[in-house]
Amino acid sequence: MRFSTMSDSEIISELCRRIKETRMQLGLSQIELAERAQVGAATIKRVELGESVTLSTLIGILRGLDRLHQLESILYDSHIRAFNAQINAAVPARIRIRKKQVHQPKEKYAAEAAQKDASHSTINEWYTSSASHSVVWSHQAQDTEKKS
Repeated sequence: MRFSTMSDSEIISELCRRIKETRMQLGLSQIELAERAQVGAATIKRVELGESVTLSTLIGILRGLDRLHQLESILYDSHIRAFNAQINAAVPARIRIRKKQVHQPKEKYAAEAAQKDASHSTINEWYTSSASHSVVWSHQAQDTEKKS
């Protein structure tokens, strides 16, 4: 059944017919359903006759029929959009934090520069000693290695 092609009164009548059908399948009397739904027995009679029903009465009747969970599917896509919005809002935007640059005293900067120069001189000494001992570094292609 397509509610989109029905008038409001037809939709109300169909919902009321379904409520009555469900009550009868569960083996409940109108009075028992009225007690469960916490409404008067006359209200259940009016609903089953297809008269207008308030939203709070409908919720009570669905609760009495143990069918309240079926409301979950109503406007479900709206619920998903709201849920996704909450998730996306929970993730804070990335904030870029820059470290403060601390100005070093000239003596400390000079000591660090001397350390760097010492490490460079060690590398230079190694290179010079390697060159003087005729150490040759070469890379042979794999094809030439197999021929040897």
